[in-house]
Amino acid sequence: MFVVAHNGARIWGGAERATVALLAGLQGRGHRVLLLCNDALVARRAGEMGVPARILPLGGDGMITHAIRLAAVLRRDRPDAFIIGTFRKLFLAALGARLARVPRVVARVGLETDTPRSLKYRLALPRWVDSVVVNATRIRAAFDALPGLGPERVFVIPNGVVPPERTQPRGTLRAQLGIPDDAPVVGAIARLARQKRLDRLLRAAAALPAEVQCVIAGDGEERDSLEALAKELGIAGRVRFLGHRDDTGDVLDAIDIFVVSSDREGLSNAMLEALAAGVPVVSTRVSGADDALEPFAAGIAPGVIVGSGDDDLASALRQLLGNADLRARMGEAARRRADERFGFAGMLDRWEAVLRP
Repeated sequence: MFVVAHNGARIWGGAERATVALLAGLQGRGHRVLLLCNDALVARRAGEMGVPARILPLGGDGMITHAIRLAAVLRRDRPDAFIIGTFRKLFLAALGARLARVPRVVARVGLETDTPRSLKYRLALPRWVDSVVVNATRIRAAFDALPGLGPERVFVIPNGVVPPERTQPRGTLRAQLGIPDDAPVVGAIARLARQKRLDRLLRAAAALPAEVQCVIAGDGEERDSLEALAKELGIAGRVRFLGHRDDTGDVLDAIDIFVVSSDREGLSNAMLEALAAGVPVVSTRVSGADDALEPFAAGIAPGVIVGSGDDDLASALRQLLGNADLRARMGEAARRRADERFGFAGMLDRWEAVLRP
């Protein structure tokens, strides 16, 4: 197959990474792939992952000329399938693909708040999109219920994860950060954006014993305010802001409990990497958390889902930090869950089935 995807974001976040990882995986199976995108940053990061990319902006819904330009590109390139990777660009992207008569048009939805709530989505989805792929069970209901679309055209395909590898010996990053081997560490890998609610993690850390350290990897517009909050809470000395890191395996090696503190998510790629690395997870009840963290039949779970209050998060962290045996059993459950439910090869199998015309 020749598969083209479009991403309309101007950031490099989880959704962008997931789309490019999917294309890279399909390319590794012998398919031809291409990413069309709005932003040079996304194109550059795609290129670093081995995926060819070109800039082809899609603007607001009134920019019908952009849909016509996309249609011309797709008519020339003649892909077998087209993936719409940014929900807010669905109207123009789906229109362009249909004008070009692409055999298979698939919308990828990875955020619970991306629902067909307005007329443009209710118009475009049943008429111009062949299938919708959501990455968490909780997201699918709104699409199942859309007249003209229905559950037979909606598929749940969770993100796939490749276990992150360490680039340094175990414990190296802790030593570099000046964190003692026996110090409890909670942490997150996330874009420092408001929706991630990392202020919630900092407030929970402030409520934990003084020996608990906090590691946050990632960058974004909220960094200055988060650093200021850490100072205000009196925990600046035990919070490490690492900035953007590519050595995910080393960061996870330094963390005892991984935290997802977001108000909204899709299926968090960082959470899946933590599971694959055997790190227990404490998460707010965002979409995807139920799929990833539900207990096994034997009763052990790879993580804990908490409410949105600071006390809820702090209480769960306090309990797990005080029980090393439970954390070890949860870590084994985490690896098992990542392998059985979120394997990368299985994800590609399911996507290939949806994409074939």
